[in-house]
Amino acid sequence: MDTSGESLPSILLFIVVLVLFVTIAIRIIPARPRPFPVVAVVAVIAIGVPSLLQFAVPEIGAALTRSPDLTIHHGQWWRILTAIAAQDGGLVAAIFNLLVIAAAVAVGEWVWGRWRAVVLYLLPSVVLNLVAVFVWHATGGGSSFADDGLMLSVCGLGLVASSRVVVRVCASAAILVGVILVVLGDAHGVAMLLGAALGILFALLRQDRARRRVGVVSPA
Repeated sequence: MDTSGESLPSILLFIVVLVLFVTIAIRIIPARPRPFPVVAVVAVIAIGVPSLLQFAVPEIGAALTRSPDLTIHHGQWWRILTAIAAQDGGLVAAIFNLLVIAAAVAVGEWVWGRWRAVVLYLLPSVVLNLVAVFVWHATGGGSSFADDGLMLSVCGLGLVASSRVVVRVCASAAILVGVILVVLGDAHGVAMLLGAALGILFALLRQDRARRRVGVVSPA
């Protein structure tokens, strides 16, 4: 399974997902005044600083990147977490990824709330990095697993909670892209499908809580 996402089909399909995500986001972001996206700013700084510094100090990237051998045989388990800040696609890709992080996390924070956005951002990255280490034995790093997971969680929310046809069509198309990437052997498709599944689950739980609240306040 390819974890780099650097093939031309993978790049084009990611752009398609990004467009679908933006189309959904502008239709489901709450119209009320939105809080300052604290989590998005923290994510950009926490990931961006080491991501950019590694181009001047390569040792930073070497210390953070995913490494099956160093993780399994030398106990460097922190790499499962820090791989999110180790960019392996070059400077231009790192800068582009920071823009994606800012957009994805800000939208996630507004539609999910802060703690859910954090969970939906970090969980796909941790899961995929674990699989990459123990199953695919792939080195590397980057924030794309987290980005893909959070963006597709928003798509999952739109699929379940929105009554707008365009939102549901775009959400279904984004999930289909995830399936296509899996068929093509791109690990980012797995991150997308995991994010979509989590988004659908969280959306259903939110709806269930809303129904319970209505039941509590409704007259007998």
